[in-house]
Amino acid sequence: MTRFRFYPAERLEIESIASRLTPEENSLRRWLMEYTLRTGCPFNLSRNTPEHSGNGNIRNLAGRLIEKRAVVLDQEDNVNFIYPVSSLPTNHAVRLADGRSFHAMCAIDALGATFTFEQDTSIQSICSECGQPILVRVKGGRIAELSSPGTHVLHVDLNKVGNWATSC
Repeated sequence: MTRFRFYPAERLEIESIASRLTPEENSLRRWLMEYTLRTGCPFNLSRNTPEHSGNGNIRNLAGRLIEKRAVVLDQEDNVNFIYPVSSLPTNHAVRLADGRSFHAMCAIDALGATFTFEQDTSIQSICSECGQPILVRVKGGRIAELSSPGTHVLHVDLNKVGNWATSC
């Protein structure tokens, strides 16, 4: 069984998205993820009135999420990416233990989904180098199954990128 290797935060100086958000912002982020998982579509800020129970103006809150790089909108106000969830198809399909599934932005986000959703995951991905399929099962925060023991995940310094969506 392979275990994730995490380095001390002071060494990498990369903070989680949730740690940068207020409780109200985290509530909207979670609601947007759940909306995308439930509908399979991006939430549209212009056309939809959310059932989100958070206080305040949803557009104002969404603007704060954009500023904090927690969501990415397109030109039509579709919330296409709510880290780690992508409303657009990617090479990284995640199935949660509760049966729901979604596409993750990148391999790192797919692996992190087990922690975001606090449940075991099964990830079907494709190697961006050779095109081979990759299967990863994460149980209890550990890699329980890996289709190829030689699999490596590359990571970029996200603090050097203005829009994380460009790094997937």
